[in-house]
Amino acid sequence: MRTYGFIVLGMALLSIVMAFAQSPSWLIGGGFSIYLAWQLLSKEIKERQCKTITKGKVLSIRANGTFLGGQHQPLHNAEIAYLDTVKEFQNLPPNFIHDVSPGDIIEVKYNAKKPDVAYVNFLE
Repeated sequence: MRTYGFIVLGMALLSIVMAFAQSPSWLIGGGFSIYLAWQLLSKEIKERQCKTITKGKVLSIRANGTFLGGQHQPLHNAEIAYLDTVKEFQNLPPNFIHDVSPGDIIEVKYNAKKPDVAYVNFLE
């Protein structure tokens, strides 16, 4: 996603330059491209700020209705309890249900200043 984010960010900058060089209507495409670039890059930026690791207990796992690559690969949502907090982690990969089951203890990376910003640590 990082590569696509930078490509879209480049398109946004080109659209803004073209708005001054050719027509102000290029600003519409530039605004849309900036929004799309933010959607693609924001998760990675937030995840980079999460450096503290703790253990969390998986309470439940369920498919969320989004499929990746076919009907046999649904993305999953999981409720995980960590640091006296229960958070629902969304859009976990299809193999998550095969590797983890409810009741398992897994690693969670979180931001020490904002513990509600957390991600499942897949690099165990």
